[in-house]
Amino acid sequence: MRSTGIFSRIGSFVFFVITALGVLFVVITYTATSEYYQASTQLLNKDIAEHIAKLSAPFSREGINKKKADSVFYNTMIISPNTEVYFLDTAGKVMYYHALDSLIKQRQVPLDNIKTYLSDPTHEIKNTDPRDPSTAKIFSASPVLIGNQKIGYIYVILASREYRNVAEFVFKSRVGGWATKVFFIIILATVIFSLLYASRLQKRFNHVVNVLDRFKEGDLNVRFNIGTKDEFFPIADAFNKMVAMLDSNFSRLKLLEDERKTFLANISHDLRTPLAVARGYTETLLMENTAGSKEQSTYLDMILNKIMQVEKLVLQLFELSKMESVNFTPQKEPFVLSEILQEIIKGAEFQARQKNIQITCENCEDNALVNADISMIERVLQNLLENAVKYTDVNGQIRVSLSREQEKLIIHLENSGKLLSAEVLNWINHSTDEDIMHRPKQTGLGLALVKRILRLHHFPFEAGSRNEQLNYFVIRMDLYKKPAKKIG
Repeated sequence: MRSTGIFSRIGSFVFFVITALGVLFVVITYTATSEYYQASTQLLNKDIAEHIAKLSAPFSREGINKKKADSVFYNTMIISPNTEVYFLDTAGKVMYYHALDSLIKQRQVPLDNIKTYLSDPTHEIKNTDPRDPSTAKIFSASPVLIGNQKIGYIYVILASREYRNVAEFVFKSRVGGWATKVFFIIILATVIFSLLYASRLQKRFNHVVNVLDRFKEGDLNVRFNIGTKDEFFPIADAFNKMVAMLDSNFSRLKLLEDERKTFLANISHDLRTPLAVARGYTETLLMENTAGSKEQSTYLDMILNKIMQVEKLVLQLFELSKMESVNFTPQKEPFVLSEILQEIIKGAEFQARQKNIQITCENCEDNALVNADISMIERVLQNLLENAVKYTDVNGQIRVSLSREQEKLIIHLENSGKLLSAEVLNWINHSTDEDIMHRPKQTGLGLALVKRILRLHHFPFEAGSRNEQLNYFVIRMDLYKKPAKKIG
């Protein structure tokens, strides 16, 4: 099973998102529930301060009847333990309360929220708790009137400090524990389902990767076996159609390639047979034409040369066709290159003498070994020398040299004469395997055969010109290394 870190990251991401959402949900739920309770409690108890002010009447023009006020405050707090009752003067100062003096932290209560509450008691409004001024509380308030004169306010805190302590204790001991358990159960279930779903996606993903790997290795018969309801179906369906189209195109190309190779092979064979017969009869006529006219001999020589030229082209075409096969590989073996080079130079000297061309070879006694196909390398050297003799001017020079450089044997051939064009040089130095046959018009099949052979051997080949009168060709061959003997 291929390990895919993306699904680990997805699982971790889902876990953290679900956890964060769960915590946020608990916080929001607790806050909303608390606010709901406080708003409903304030609305339900909005008249408690008014009832105290009207029914109990613990206040008079002479002041506060403390005994009566204590009774009212005490009875109110017994009936509703979460309340705290205060009497405020008209400026908001706490004048009387039913609590120890040390418990009062702030004796001045802001009147703005009280006045707002009295104008519309249906909305949740919080104000200062004298015993706990750090946290605003819900309250009930009512003015205390003697006649038409306001002497103060009854101010009732509806969520006392004791209430808040009890509520927090209950939440932590029961509600909080229950909510925590439910929260962790939900998180655990979510993680399990997420992992199962991620595992399912990972299997599908691994299947996709496996199919793509097989396709990368050249298997055009590979297909996705995925249903229409699968998440990867659009990709799989597009891939299957693409591979089917490629398979069809490759089959057609292979068929065309096989037909082309067969055609070239047949043409080469069909041409070689009549050419061989024509050459045989021409040579026979030349040998028997000892008493014939000089003009007739000239014509027969011309015919023979052209027949030999066509035979050479057919042979090169046949060799190129054979080398283009995918399964074709050179039959490599170690040999001394200089021995073959010297034989080829001797064979080219006959034609060179006809144009008074001097061929020199420097360091041609080098006994360096190279690992290559002997017949193919022989063809390379022969074609290069024949082209050099062909395109070198009369009384020109051809120089061949061997040298070594960083475990490579360098073959350097240069000849005087007409310089190679920029188009030919670009084709020699920069063309790819696909461009070898798209050669410039002024180059023959021989040079294309040279490039193809050297490409098969992975031997660098380059050409150039210098001094405005010399063309040069350079081949770099790896020196042969004897395998190390195994010890033991």
